[in-house]
Amino acid sequence: MQRKLCTRKVDELGRVVLPQEARTALGIKEKQSFDIYIDEDIILLKINNDIPVCCLCGESEVQLMEVNHSLLCNNCIAKIKEI
Repeated sequence: MQRKLCTRKVDELGRVVLPQEARTALGIKEKQSFDIYIDEDIILLKINNDIPVCCLCGESEVQLMEVNHSLLCNNCIAKIKEI
């Protein structure tokens, strides 16, 4: 279902900020990868889950462990243990 969340401008470096509401609804974390598709005047961003990332911090360049069907990095596991 398509719905307009807001209007954003492209900055001088070509960046567009995704609204927090969209990131939260889709579970998008920092460093999340996207595939970009173009169809006439539509730009489609599709979450790329091919690269394993930590489900809490989004880190992909570290060793990940599977915990209850979720991938976690050692740093996040250590933080959870501290709590």
